[in-house]
Amino acid sequence: MTSVQNLIPPSPKVSPKVLAAGSLVFVLLVLVTPGPVIEWLKTIMALPIRPPSESAFPMDKVVHCMMFAVSGFLVCRAWLPTRGAMLIIAMLLAFAALTEVMQMVVPGRSGSVMDWLADGVGVLLGFWWAQRLAQKA
Repeated sequence: MTSVQNLIPPSPKVSPKVLAAGSLVFVLLVLVTPGPVIEWLKTIMALPIRPPSESAFPMDKVVHCMMFAVSGFLVCRAWLPTRGAMLIIAMLLAFAALTEVMQMVVPGRSGSVMDWLADGVGVLLGFWWAQRLAQKA
């Protein structure tokens, strides 16, 4: 008699570097999606999302911070053993700056220093998170 565990195929192992690269691609796609496309997606999905100008809470900064915290965490976990911490943080901050510059030429989007600062806070949170987990292991 076969156990249920034997019927379930093993889950594929995804490389930490592939996860990190995938998270950076995701961040890039989210941040350079044109504004009209976002409005269209909100309409067809009936999402009750208000533009940042209508809200007193800076939700866009929270989104920037969270995306870069996750990416920062994944990048640090993937490359910290082979690269220095300062190099990784500098590269992530440069990537964040690049996304902000790219947003300046995307219709319906705008880049800003405040978004870049929120990205930077996210990078530092992700780095801190990765370091904490590494210390516990």
